[in-house]
Amino acid sequence: MRDRAVYAGELSADDAVCLARTWAAAHHADADRSRNFAIQWHRDALPADRRGDALLRDLEFFFQASSKDAAYWQSVGDFSEEATGVWGVQALKALAGLNFIGLLAAAVLFAARGGSAYTAGAAGACVLFLAGAVLAYPALRLIRISRASANAAATQSREAGSASTWEQLRSANDANPNVGRKERKLAVRLAVAMAAAATAGCALLVTAVWF
Repeated sequence: MRDRAVYAGELSADDAVCLARTWAAAHHADADRSRNFAIQWHRDALPADRRGDALLRDLEFFFQASSKDAAYWQSVGDFSEEATGVWGVQALKALAGLNFIGLLAAAVLFAARGGSAYTAGAAGACVLFLAGAVLAYPALRLIRISRASANAAATQSREAGSASTWEQLRSANDANPNVGRKERKLAVRLAVAMAAAATAGCALLVTAVWF
């Protein structure tokens, strides 16, 4: 009889909390989040709208929205992490090291002062390797900025998944998912330029030494 009264009539704050906890137990949802939602729902709802069926409907909709938003931000973070993860940083460091080693080798060959073609090849290789080495700093900096956006997305995901009210859920979604994307694209372009510089520098060195 009490359950019917709860569904049919206006809910008190205690009835709303009790109904929310019952719903949470039946749906394996977080009881504290359900309780907090019910309290806020009771405060915000008009007296005529404080019905059991309305609370149950809003509870289900809220938890579905929370789960979807948490999954969305997790996917944003995962994508950024995959695109600029540890392997990306290590690849940039390897390219930087290759260009530095090439620069040293080209400088040694340039100092040897062979024929004009030999000297020109070594000088050209020095310029290319130097350019590749210089690009390492902005590329690594951009990668770190992009990875920071991945960490921020993970935080947004946790906040969305633990939200207890619509205000908290809106706050968790109050971020730009595209933050870090521009930096990531630019870092990839710089990495390509570093690889091209290293390749061209090696080709010039081989040409200068063997031809």
